[in-house]
Amino acid sequence: MDTKNLRAYMGWGSVFLLSIIPLFFWIFQQPISDRFSTNGTIGTSLGQIFGLTGMAMFSLVLILSSRLKVFEKVFWGINESYIIHHFFGGITFSLLLFHPLLLLYKYVFISYRQAALFLLPSSYWPQNFGILALLVMTISLTATFYLKVMLKYQNWKFLHQFLGVAFVLAFLHVFLIGSDIAQNHVLKIYMFVLSLFAVAAFLYRTVFGALLVKKYKYKVEKVIALPDSTFEVRLAPSGPVMNFFSGQFVFITLGGKNIPKETHPFTVSSAPGQGVRLSIKESGDWTRKIKNLEEGVFAKIEGPYGKFNFRNFKNKKQIWIAGGIGVTPFLSMARDFGEADREYDIDFYYSVKSSDGFIFKEELEKISDKFKNLKITFWVTDRDGFIAAEKILQNTKNANERDILVCGPPVMMTALKAQFLRLGINAKQVHTEEFQL
Repeated sequence: MDTKNLRAYMGWGSVFLLSIIPLFFWIFQQPISDRFSTNGTIGTSLGQIFGLTGMAMFSLVLILSSRLKVFEKVFWGINESYIIHHFFGGITFSLLLFHPLLLLYKYVFISYRQAALFLLPSSYWPQNFGILALLVMTISLTATFYLKVMLKYQNWKFLHQFLGVAFVLAFLHVFLIGSDIAQNHVLKIYMFVLSLFAVAAFLYRTVFGALLVKKYKYKVEKVIALPDSTFEVRLAPSGPVMNFFSGQFVFITLGGKNIPKETHPFTVSSAPGQGVRLSIKESGDWTRKIKNLEEGVFAKIEGPYGKFNFRNFKNKKQIWIAGGIGVTPFLSMARDFGEADREYDIDFYYSVKSSDGFIFKEELEKISDKFKNLKITFWVTDRDGFIAAEKILQNTKNANERDILVCGPPVMMTALKAQFLRLGINAKQVHTEEFQL
């Protein structure tokens, strides 16, 4: 197993294991036979299991959202940690949503009125904190999952930060309600330490982010119009220079009066030593304002992040597939290709809708002419149809022996990965760069 897959499995496994550790403390607190002796105790026990696991997982989800540099090593790329964050975030919400419903079960046998009162606010604040936490979490995640396409990015991001508020309310509920955590000191310490790390991660990223998160100061040197409603933003350092390797991405905040001061992720399309250049396509409210960006305005860069680099894979036989603006990491890697990479054998497929949609085509052709082991196929969907795994396997020799790197629209990446798997390519050979941020 290669380093990438090993770290990914370890990352997923670690989050799962840390989430279920509270259950081991819970199991040995009372005899299992007592906890599942009647319908009422079964509901209560399942409610406690869901609550403990959900709270532990909630802590880890918040910690993963902090974008700590250590996650680059632990998960083989910060993007993988965000994929795990999204996956376990959905499970966390389900667990915490069913937590009160399962506890409610025992009241159904007493009276429906008593059951209804259990879900309503009262004078008992430890329970009210739990109700408020679930309400805030529901609103925040509803916006995250279902309203993302309707909301402006900055508004969506602001609503998503209320998960930290929900966590603080849940923390007060858990430690004041007088449940198993109050009676089991080992469980209490574990949950407290995990919660403390989660609160610290939330404060680090949101409240004190401007002070604690390292950012490089740059200024806009030039804005160049490219084909397909794309612009290249060239940045010059105003202080220490950010070191990066090809294929990495950054979070950038741009100044000036003509563009909102929002933070967005973009892949660096230049190679190391060429300065910081970003190729940005007009695709949303914020990116459509890039053409109005003035030269000389400030820029703050956080990063770099990511492991999507051809040299990070042991296999020197590779296929690169870019769709539209997904060419940016490959553009960076092609510009970084040198004499030391003569041992590589790379087939690079660059797909766009129409023939006038390629960016830096002439430059890529010159790189390919110089390095014959980097072969580029310019794919036009209006002429050649959608790029497909079957066509690539017909065109590239020994494709089943290669690592396949894909970056482009989510629909394209999902479709190609499924096609390669159906054609017998091992899932471990297919690597996608997906912005799950």
